[in-house]
Amino acid sequence: METFHLSGRIDGTNAESVGKAIEDAYSQQIPEELILDAENLDYISSAGLRVLLRLRKKTKRLCMLNVQPQVYEILELTGFNEMIEAEKALRKVNIEGCELIGQGAHGKVYRIDPETVIKVYNDSVPMDKIKQERELARWAFVRDIPTAIPYDIVREGNNYGAVFELLDARSSAEYVNRSPEHLNSFIERSVSLLKEIHSVEVQPGELPDMKQKTAEWIESLSGSLPEPVFTKLQCLLDEVPESHTLLHADYHLKNIMICGEDLMLIDMDTLCMGDPVFDLGTIYNSYHEFPSIDPEGAAFLGLDVETAETIYRKTFDLYLEDRNEMERSEIEKKAQLFGCARIIAFMNKLDGHPVKERAIEKCLQDITALLEF
Repeated sequence: METFHLSGRIDGTNAESVGKAIEDAYSQQIPEELILDAENLDYISSAGLRVLLRLRKKTKRLCMLNVQPQVYEILELTGFNEMIEAEKALRKVNIEGCELIGQGAHGKVYRIDPETVIKVYNDSVPMDKIKQERELARWAFVRDIPTAIPYDIVREGNNYGAVFELLDARSSAEYVNRSPEHLNSFIERSVSLLKEIHSVEVQPGELPDMKQKTAEWIESLSGSLPEPVFTKLQCLLDEVPESHTLLHADYHLKNIMICGEDLMLIDMDTLCMGDPVFDLGTIYNSYHEFPSIDPEGAAFLGLDVETAETIYRKTFDLYLEDRNEMERSEIEKKAQLFGCARIIAFMNKLDGHPVKERAIEKCLQDITALLEF
């Protein structure tokens, strides 16, 4: 895909020469896919639009990026934005001096004023993932799920960011580390929020199916586990009922903010559907399995290993309090097994991670120990 930069004004006095300049830039052979970078374009008239329409007929895909508001308004008024792809220029935000209130695997969250925060994504996060998270946050908000209200996507230096409304927000780690009372309060409210999420039914096909994802993770273990253990693991997954229950699928305190007296979810790009056991698997991974592999797993959450273990144990006890002992044991076992399969799949995607081999070996051992008897 080639990029041509537009600038200044394109009107009746220069439209034809601009069109010729684009064709000359590619030796009369217009690329099949052409991006017109309009960051420095101040105005375009109908004459300029007609030139672009002629270009469109010579390409398979023509799109305009970084379109300034005054130019985008012209595209909307004329209906031109329905003829080709056109994306507005992103607003620029400066986080210098802003308070860092959270940090995760994909970026950092800063407070930019009393009502709004910005999540600045790492360089490795593509724009389509950022847009997906924003749309899923909107999807959750209109269904009354406690989540930050998403606004626009912006630029912060060379990185992308997403702006959310999040009143009086602070990190859950900061809150739970203040006192045992805060820890217990967080666990109770966290379980209540999790049950609220699990009360939402999703339309078939509306979100990814976590059971299907887990089946792929387990299938990748063929050859790494003894055959009887692998077969038993597949059978246990088959026993999990098909479900359209909403899942967060990355439920831990890094993705929960304290807003006044309320808990608010962030990082909504993992939303999916399935049996609640898969969310319990995430909780097991976050608070028990990762910290047992490496204490840095707890430190990443802003906790020590003992506090992480307390959250894991009490969360399971509260969530499963209406189940008998046999049911609780079976659900926890499945959560542990599916959680370990997920960790292995995650670690296999990483190159050079310091605990990669140790994590995979530990999870394989745990799966085997849970299923050998």
